[in-house]
Amino acid sequence: MKKLILNIIVLCNIVYGLELKEPTWLLTIPTADTLLKDECNIGVFYLDLGIRPDLEIGIHGIKYSISYQDNSKLGIGASLICGLYPYAVYSKNFDFGRLSIGITPFPYFLFAGLEYKLNNEIKLIGEVHNGVVIGVRNNLARDWYLDLGAGLTTYPYKSYFFYDYANTDYYNYKFPTSFSPFVVISICYAFNINPLPVPEVPKEVVPLDNEIKPIEPVRR
Repeated sequence: MKKLILNIIVLCNIVYGLELKEPTWLLTIPTADTLLKDECNIGVFYLDLGIRPDLEIGIHGIKYSISYQDNSKLGIGASLICGLYPYAVYSKNFDFGRLSIGITPFPYFLFAGLEYKLNNEIKLIGEVHNGVVIGVRNNLARDWYLDLGAGLTTYPYKSYFFYDYANTDYYNYKFPTSFSPFVVISICYAFNINPLPVPEVPKEVVPLDNEIKPIEPVRR
């Protein structure tokens, strides 16, 4: 029983000590980062898995990352959002935050995103593509991330579930395609799919309190 309790304590310390990556996408655009091997993001609009330290696949598509000596990265991938379209994005840390700039043939040509860390839990995110988006990423608890954002776009997101509601004639009003507001709400949980080996706890040597001595024969 004592050995079992020690194993559980050691395992919990190892799991808690793991540093898992936050989502490698911002509110609507990718960064050049990829999940580490066996890391998984799952949640609302998230189902991505790290195949290698520089390769991930999932609901967002596929992405391969190239790292440089100045800690910048180049990501090359294909997005499943709005269809299978290739993209390339470059990400680098600056004093004012982490900047990502990329190109893609659809639904826009150029895009950029900036991440600014307000504190250990909240990060401010701004994006520019065919419109503008601003929002926050909140680290609710360990490995739990909540994204909240809103923006305006010149492209009507017909594939989004709220398009049919917002762009119908039932209320005699339609959002113009040149000025379409939208919101972003997503939640993600990061975890490692590879089970951790439980380290072997060395056997405890219990010293004898009293040394056993031979019984001397009784002399008469």
